[in-house]
Amino acid sequence: MVIRFLLSLIICWNFCASAQTIQRNYGIEISPKIGFLIPHRATMGHLLQGHSKGFEISGVIQTDGRKQWHHDYLFPKGGISLYYSDWGNKEVLGTGFGVHGFITLPFIKKKGWSFASRLGAGIGYSTKVFDQTDNPKNNALGTKLNSLVFIGAEIEKQFKQSSIALGMDMTHFSNGAVKVPNLGVNIAYVSLAYTYYFKELDQKSIASVPRFESENPSKWRIYSELVVSTKQIYPTGGRNYGIIGISNFAQYKVKPKCVIEGGVDAVYNQSIIEEKQGDFTTIDNFQLGAYAAYVLPIHKLQLILGMGGYVVNPVNPNGSVYHRFGSRFKIGKNLYANITIKSHWAKADYFEYGIIYRWK
Repeated sequence: MVIRFLLSLIICWNFCASAQTIQRNYGIEISPKIGFLIPHRATMGHLLQGHSKGFEISGVIQTDGRKQWHHDYLFPKGGISLYYSDWGNKEVLGTGFGVHGFITLPFIKKKGWSFASRLGAGIGYSTKVFDQTDNPKNNALGTKLNSLVFIGAEIEKQFKQSSIALGMDMTHFSNGAVKVPNLGVNIAYVSLAYTYYFKELDQKSIASVPRFESENPSKWRIYSELVVSTKQIYPTGGRNYGIIGISNFAQYKVKPKCVIEGGVDAVYNQSIIEEKQGDFTTIDNFQLGAYAAYVLPIHKLQLILGMGGYVVNPVNPNGSVYHRFGSRFKIGKNLYANITIKSHWAKADYFEYGIIYRWK
């Protein structure tokens, strides 16, 4: 998938950058954007009718160096955005609205110039969805409420109390197969953003990066996770099937921005024998897999990009290889909330909603 490929590049590029300091600041950003729908399946070609025009209004926070991760990631900025776009086909796709959190992770920052990735996730709303009678051509979205995920890059120039940025991003709407159809909407955008800060910006460079005491100096960590989910399968209008899974995995911290993860997944997915009808029993809904992943830790957030293979997979409805990408957020001393998407190459399978306990 395009989003997975871009995320891989961003993870690799952020692996090797150096630091500069900026005073924490707050601002307002306005970003008009124009783009087009990417029909990532042949059956979606009819949805591309014109350019997609939209804008975002964001509240911005510029980090100040109080935490070690500010230095590790070259003093990123983050915030909350309100999103609107017409998607270029109002008759079938309608318009999209959303609210999402975001963070920019600079690869390079020097003399007010920066080149950075921009990542975000939140909730999106579509005014039109598939309907067998009234809107049968919309094979992209089956629900009005969807997850909103975007990934992109920007070049920014900061001035005394403002900045201008030229950006490119991919915005994705999907419900994670909670209801079909769910091919999803992918929009590629070019944007021009203007940010006004409430205080003057500090662009002073520093010779050394301060190190803070780690909350857990051990390079190894061990976790257990309980996952629940639900999904539909074709044809449309069917029931929802339950999914439950248990994962056990270990992480090894190579560098502050590089964590390697490996684990085992045990999953019971009610939809498997329904999707691949035959002489099967309920025990054939069970899958056992092993995976490896790269984790990008950002303060209390972990971004994960992984790939695995099934060891036990008797029905094999989607192949022997699976992928996982998404995020985890620390909610307690040893507890994390998890929202990731499991997919098989370009086909999304379902969202994984989980709670994680750290043993070590």
